[in-house]
Amino acid sequence: MKIIQTIFLITILVTQTMGQNIDSLERKLGSKKLATSDSIEILNQISRGLTFVNPVKALDYANKALELSTATDNSLGEAYAYRNLASIHSYNESYFISMEYLQRALEIFMLNNDSVGIGNCYISLGHTYRRLQNTKEEVNYHLKSYEIFKKRNDKERVGVTAHNLGESYFNIKDLAKSRELTLYAIKINDSLNNQSVLSSCYKVMGLIELAENNFELAENYFKRVIEIATRLGVNSQKVATAESMIQLATVYKIMEDKRNQYKFLMCALEFSKANNLPTYVQKAYQELILYSSNNNDQEAVKRFTNLYIILNDSLNKKQLRDKYSLTKSIVQVHELSKSRNDLEKANLLQLQKIQSRNTLIIVIAVSLIVLLWLLLKFVWLNKKLKNQNAIIETQKKDLEILNNTKDKFFGIVAHDLKSPLNSLKSFSSLLIEHFDNLSKEEILTLSKQLRESVDNTIKMADNLITWARIQMNDYQYNMETIKVKDIASSVCDVYKDVASKKGIKVSCSVEDSLTVTGDKNQIEFVVRNLVNNAIKFTDKDGFVSLTAKALPGRQVQISVKDSGVGISDESKKKLFSIGHKQSTDGTAGEKGTGLGLMLSFEFVKLNGGQIDIESILGKGTTFNAQFESGPELSS
Repeated sequence: MKIIQTIFLITILVTQTMGQNIDSLERKLGSKKLATSDSIEILNQISRGLTFVNPVKALDYANKALELSTATDNSLGEAYAYRNLASIHSYNESYFISMEYLQRALEIFMLNNDSVGIGNCYISLGHTYRRLQNTKEEVNYHLKSYEIFKKRNDKERVGVTAHNLGESYFNIKDLAKSRELTLYAIKINDSLNNQSVLSSCYKVMGLIELAENNFELAENYFKRVIEIATRLGVNSQKVATAESMIQLATVYKIMEDKRNQYKFLMCALEFSKANNLPTYVQKAYQELILYSSNNNDQEAVKRFTNLYIILNDSLNKKQLRDKYSLTKSIVQVHELSKSRNDLEKANLLQLQKIQSRNTLIIVIAVSLIVLLWLLLKFVWLNKKLKNQNAIIETQKKDLEILNNTKDKFFGIVAHDLKSPLNSLKSFSSLLIEHFDNLSKEEILTLSKQLRESVDNTIKMADNLITWARIQMNDYQYNMETIKVKDIASSVCDVYKDVASKKGIKVSCSVEDSLTVTGDKNQIEFVVRNLVNNAIKFTDKDGFVSLTAKALPGRQVQISVKDSGVGISDESKKKLFSIGHKQSTDGTAGEKGTGLGLMLSFEFVKLNGGQIDIESILGKGTTFNAQFESGPELSS
């Protein structure tokens, strides 16, 4: 509890102090006596400070710095603005745009022979490739930046780049080089009292010791990170702190210290939430789900899983909003680049206008000649078009039917496949990201749940594809004479055990002589679906009966009756409508998609029959499917 209170105080201090620093810079920016070059520098400083806190606001300041730098031909101001834009887009995973801006910044720094700017760009490139998990390029650029500042004898930058390179070597599993560089970085940053970078170095040392199974040393290093964060407040390394809390929980998990494992996972969760670190909020939730699962706390598993899903949804929405704002900024940047080139292109544009005018005159003259020819041709075409109107109208109607079918199908897919696919993604993410930390029992449990979700999704997709093929007249069926009793007996045998488990009595009464004409698979699907729905919406001690009888006019009626919950008049009107497709849980919580009844309705129509419903709420439902009677079969 004491640690959690400390973390809470840190996050309050961080938020307040950061706001004060930004406010102070913004007040300076409002001064009328401020030189343009100073304004550009402050704008870039504010943008840099907000990059990982409020990227949208940071973007606005970077664009202002770029606009002012372009207007005053301040190339270095432009370069730092481009580097800020690159960092913002990299943080928001827009790596293509980030690389473009970094290359612009790098080009300007190289033209100005500014080795500091070049080295800083290499640092940004190294971090970007780290996010892209391209470890080869990550090491390459961090090594380049380290060599530049080593050559300049810039002790502060050497301390930073040695740490970056040490962490990169850890990422490629070269623990010896990682340890050597990280200890060197610790020595430099300790001598400079650069506590923020020092805490990141301690985090890397903790990871190295953990990788080598030196758990007590790893615990000590991760705790040093948290101690430094407590002292520094706003100037602390937020990512290193959050990562250290989660790694501490991992250490305690290995040491079987469940109390401290849970405590530091909660610390990581609260710290990451307060400091806008969504990636570490996700990691904390994932670890808490696994922790609760290992301790058979299903309520906690459910609660953390729901919070994890809600977080993912909110992050997706936020990312869309932020990326929309970031995308709009690209236009502004390109407009600034365009304005610079406009003066150089003025004479060329004027010449192009003259050429365009002459070309236009020629085009008009040719167009008049063509128009005269078209007028003569029109009389002949008009007659031909009239003859084709009938064909076009017919094709138009066919296309409207196909288009409506497509819209209906996509509506169903969007509604019914999104939820199971999100579930599949969540399960697979847990398996991929935590495979090494999961026990065989946990993997088996998650795999069974994943397989069940996949089976349900496949079944749903099969129904959707079948329905769509029917709508587009792309479904093959075989007409034959079918003995009704064979279908009824088969269906009752299939659902006898299902009904028995719910305490429902199923009866089947069909005469041997009754036959129908149609596709056996389709008619059996209809009967099976009606019986399944009857069992689904019937409570314990209820009944379901399957009967058939001959009707006048060579018709046979197959009826499925139940004593279930019944259907309202309003719902009956919408039951077979694609535009109002809906699914209701069964009396025992059984799930469905609502597609079965629509397919049954389509199959009845394909077989020249009809279906109707008789139902009273609370008293049960009867579905009556009528088909053309077949010839009597010889015994």
